Amino acid sequence: MKLLSGAFGSWRPRAPLSPRIETGRLVLRPLEPGDAVAVAAYLDDVEVARWLVRVPHPFTVEDAADFIDQCRTTAGLGTATTLGLVVRGDDRAVVRGIVALHSLDTRPEVGFWLGRPFWGHGLMSEAVDASLAWAYASLDVDTIAAGAFRGNVASLAIQARQGFEVIGMSQRPSLIEDRLLDHVDTRLTRARHAARPWRR
Repeated sequence: MKLLSGAFGSWRPRAPLSPRIETGRLVLRPLEPGDAVAVAAYLDDVEVARWLVRVPHPFTVEDAADFIDQCRTTAGLGTATTLGLVVRGDDRAVVRGIVALHSLDTRPEVGFWLGRPFWGHGLMSEAVDASLAWAYASLDVDTIAAGAFRGNVASLAIQARQGFEVIGMSQRPSLIEDRLLDHVDTRLTRARHAARPWRR
C-alpha cells in the first residue's frame, strides 16, 4: 500500500514538520530542550510508561533530553513531527503530554501519551483531533496507523472517536515488561477522516 507520494529521499512535506497548532484549550508545539524535565517527570510514571512501546523505566531527564534531540532530528529530516501538549493559561508553558506522527516516509503512524494528572478531561482527544486534521490537510498521507497494547482502553477509545478501525492484532515489545505484548492495530484513511460520520 502506498501511503505517501514519492519515496524517501524525494518526498517532501507540503508543510514544515514543526507546526504550532492551537485549539480551544491547548497549544501543540515542537519540543524544546527545556521540556526535558517535564517529559521525564511524566514518563517516569509507570502507569504512563507501561502502555508505550519504546519507553524504559525508570526514565530520566537524560533519557528525555536524548528523546527530544531525536525528535528534532527526525523533524528536520522530514520523517516525523513530535508536538508537546501545553494547556492554555499555563504561564510556565509546561509540556503535559505528546502527540507524535512518525514514519512519515514509510508507514505513517500516530502515537500519544498524557501525564496522569491530566487524564479524564478530554485533553488528549482534543490534541489528537487537531493533529490528525493538520496531518491530512498538510501532508501527502493516505492512511495513518495507530493502535495500543491490549487493555489500554483509554487510548483505543480516543482512536475510535477519531474513526480509527481495528484491522488486526500483532505483538510489540514492551521495554518495561521485557517481553512481547498483544497489540491492537488500527488505521484511519483519509476518506474516512474526511467523512467523519461518527462525530457529533
